[in-house]
Amino acid sequence: MTSSFSIGNWVTSLSGGAWLGSTAITIGSPGGNIVVSFQGTSISFAGNTPSSSNSPTWFLVGIDLNSPYNVSFPNPGILQSYTQWYQTPTLPDGLHTVNLSSIVVNLDYAIITAGATTPLSGSTIVVDDESPEILYNGNGWKTSDSGIDIGGGWVNGLPLANTTHRTSNMGDGFSFQFAGKSKLCSESQNFNLVVGSNISVYGVFEWTATGSVGVDFTLDGVTTSSSLFVPVGSTISHPEIPNYLHFSSGTLKTGNHTLIMSITESGGNQSFVLDYLTYEPSFSSLVEKPNFTSPASPVASGSEISPSASNTGSPVAMTHKRNIRAILGGAIGGGFRRQIGSSALKESLSSQVLLFINGL
Repeated sequence: MTSSFSIGNWVTSLSGGAWLGSTAITIGSPGGNIVVSFQGTSISFAGNTPSSSNSPTWFLVGIDLNSPYNVSFPNPGILQSYTQWYQTPTLPDGLHTVNLSSIVVNLDYAIITAGATTPLSGSTIVVDDESPEILYNGNGWKTSDSGIDIGGGWVNGLPLANTTHRTSNMGDGFSFQFAGKSKLCSESQNFNLVVGSNISVYGVFEWTATGSVGVDFTLDGVTTSSSLFVPVGSTISHPEIPNYLHFSSGTLKTGNHTLIMSITESGGNQSFVLDYLTYEPSFSSLVEKPNFTSPASPVASGSEISPSASNTGSPVAMTHKRNIRAILGGAIGGGFRRQIGSSALKESLSSQVLLFINGL
């Protein structure tokens, strides 16, 4: 996948954690162009919609060799929002080029829907909290479709695919099985050194919630403990922070893995909020993606579960900012706007690749 940003003054903004990867790229009036080439069946873009007071509420879209057409931002003329602001129609599986021109916008990330020929090697899988691949345990879990109150002068918005899972109930948890891949460090004299591969857990942190929640993450029998709490006297700039990193494993060996999360203690109003997981796949295409069908208990730390080799659908990949590098994933929604029905949105979760457009 390749991308370019031309015409106008594109500026990279730092969020301190509110945006995916902590940065986004923005252009003001009179606008500029975004050109993205990708392999798959669709691509969508998310970030802040432009200010309705002094910016155009439309832009032009050209796909491959077709004539450009006019597109309006979602809810033009109302409030700015952090949302998906454009998605292409479903295209034939293959290579495509999308040209967004005369556009005034903020871009955080893009989502690519993977096809059968989409290469997944070297990308990062993203698994939404609503994915059936995440097995929840306990009675305290609640699904929320509430927007995120970022505050502090920032545009409020939605989590990935519109929903999060949250709990503060002791004993609640989840399990997730995946086929992860390691990387060999070609720059090292020790070619057996594995770098850069891990599984990560992201959610929303509530700075205004009092109390604390103790959390254990057990990966292949090794447990890491952590606690969610707001220190006394903390200066609160944002009531809630999206894309909050709850856990990251560090390097992994190539093969099948099991991650188990459990709540070990709870007090006050603080909650554990799950939005999505990411990992690097060991499979190179959708037909090679394993289906982990055996039940797993989130409470039994260190348990091992055998996979069955069948395919459940396409993954999802991430790309961020100006140079788009593939990060492929398991279940990111086809749209973040509330106008999209939940059934249609969740049906698309198993067939998408989130590409994270990385900084300048």
